[in-house]
Amino acid sequence: MAKKPKKESGCTFLGIEFPSIKKDELVRNIAIIAFLSLITKFVLINVTTGIFQSFIDLFDISLYLEYAAQIAGGQIPYIDFSLPYPILFLIPALLPLPFALITQNAMTYVFAYQAFMSLFDIVIAILVYFIALKIHNKQSAFIAGIMYATAFSAAYFTITKYDAFPTMFLMLGLMMTIYGMKNGGYVSIILGFFAKMFSLIALPYTLLFNSEKTDLKSEIIAVLKYGIPVFIILLVPVLIISPSNIMTYLSAAGSGFEVYVNTPTYTIHALLLPAGIDLPAETISIFMYLAMVILGLYLLATAYIKKIGNEKNLLAFVFLTIFITIFFSKFHSPQYLLWISPFIALFLVPNYRDIVLFYLFQAVAYIEFPLMWGGYYMNHTYTGELYSANWYTTLVFFIFEYLVMLYIVYRIITLNGDFKDKLESLTQAISQRKQT
Repeated sequence: MAKKPKKESGCTFLGIEFPSIKKDELVRNIAIIAFLSLITKFVLINVTTGIFQSFIDLFDISLYLEYAAQIAGGQIPYIDFSLPYPILFLIPALLPLPFALITQNAMTYVFAYQAFMSLFDIVIAILVYFIALKIHNKQSAFIAGIMYATAFSAAYFTITKYDAFPTMFLMLGLMMTIYGMKNGGYVSIILGFFAKMFSLIALPYTLLFNSEKTDLKSEIIAVLKYGIPVFIILLVPVLIISPSNIMTYLSAAGSGFEVYVNTPTYTIHALLLPAGIDLPAETISIFMYLAMVILGLYLLATAYIKKIGNEKNLLAFVFLTIFITIFFSKFHSPQYLLWISPFIALFLVPNYRDIVLFYLFQAVAYIEFPLMWGGYYMNHTYTGELYSANWYTTLVFFIFEYLVMLYIVYRIITLNGDFKDKLESLTQAISQRKQT
């Protein structure tokens, strides 16, 4: 009689139980993912400046250094100088400061900053791997971790912006939620909000997900129990110092900006121009924001009425809500792809063609910035003369980029049949109610 195959034993690592993988294999995979993450950034810098003769954007880091230097000089943020970021931004801004002070060299600050952000990004890659171990088999999970670790466009913005820091909090919160550490998940997501506001998008979905195992009231109480102290500590003092600091949070959607040209909003405006339709981009933006609100409410209603059900659906709800926030906004910074790259790696891993799609997404984002910046577009205008070859090239590129993004969304929805059924069933229920 044939013996049954021996079931592979799992392990516990950092207090987390991984039932499908042994500890030595887990640690080895983590080390490989971390190494690939660092190598990707090293190669990226050399390819960008060497092969493509482009640039590593240090503009934002120079601002961070300026804020850190003011603090080192005895000035207090929000009192002596304005700070257009939430308060936890000061953590990545101040971490490299001692190195700059010791060497009295601004470039030391830059290199130290990039090193710290690279470490945060390694944490994101490991969190992607941990989450993937919960929703995929261990081979696919490892590939998902490698995909994010080698996401070269995300790597570019890791070493030039600070978005990897709040993204780390978001992914940590989701990982903790998925592994049953719900209170830690709430705290991490709320802390992410005080690094950059988009992290809070995950909070209602994690609350609903957890409530399916308990009840909605107890989860709301838990969020308030852990959230209110954090808000009191991190927000109230800032508002007492100056109530106008609330604008840091209210202006998060770019309400004070013109429509950026690297947005679907402006792309629609530009696409209509050759047909003789000069519909103002600001007018289009009104409908885009309306679509954002409707779709956001639809996703939230689906999660509430049809239930989230499982970990993959939780990730899908969070991803789609962040995606529509980016897609329909009139303000766009290319580093926003950092917010969604971990999710795309998690969803596109099972199929090799979808893995190619993941790297295509990274490629078009990398071409957008830094390669096309300046030569083809600036924030508020295409650099080529209207209807010139340069102008049409820019328009065609942005059309292609957003079609790629929409196709990724389509693939993520269709790959997750249960999630797709939930969306469709709510639509059918609404249609039937209208008919009756």
